[in-house]
Amino acid sequence: MNSANAVEFGAVQYDHNNTYIDYSKFSSSAVKKSADAYFYKALESNNADDKKENLKKAAGEYFILTKINPYDLYAIDQIARIYDFEGKNSYAKGYFYKALEINKNHAPTNFYFGDYYYSRKEYQKALKYYNKALSNGYKVDYDILAKMGTMYEKLGDLQKANQYYKKAVVLKKDNDIATKIKEIEELKYSDTEYYKKRRKKK
Repeated sequence: MNSANAVEFGAVQYDHNNTYIDYSKFSSSAVKKSADAYFYKALESNNADDKKENLKKAAGEYFILTKINPYDLYAIDQIARIYDFEGKNSYAKGYFYKALEINKNHAPTNFYFGDYYYSRKEYQKALKYYNKALSNGYKVDYDILAKMGTMYEKLGDLQKANQYYKKAVVLKKDNDIATKIKEIEELKYSDTEYYKKRRKKK
């Protein structure tokens, strides 16, 4: 049986004999390979219809992985990401929380949940999950450091923003980030209202 035809996203189908599908007969590695192929094909597509169709197929395959193993965090994260891409917020959050119930410290889940909030400009929540990902071993790269800098800058914490921007340019030369660092350092940000309020709280 072709697994892509066995399941529609979120709902088990019957086979041609009208019997339940026996998921124990599926190969996890083969299903994962197929799911990933559809997923990355969707991300690379510039055609909205093709993208939608490949995400649907990928979701069906990842769903099968969760039936084979209900604790498959990779598959759960991927379904959450697909719902995120589709703008189905409540479903995306539901799957992210489901993954965190299994392992609240799972670095990829926290990272992708951070991405979810970052794309919606909910920076405080995004920082919470990004920091959780980093503290649990998520690989530090240019993109996440640049995002951290951007979020702290938008939230008014120029000191932390500058720290992350400096870490980012060490990994990748970026004239825009270098300009941001220069602009921040030319400001006497320790005298800004943000830091005055922080000092008063201490």
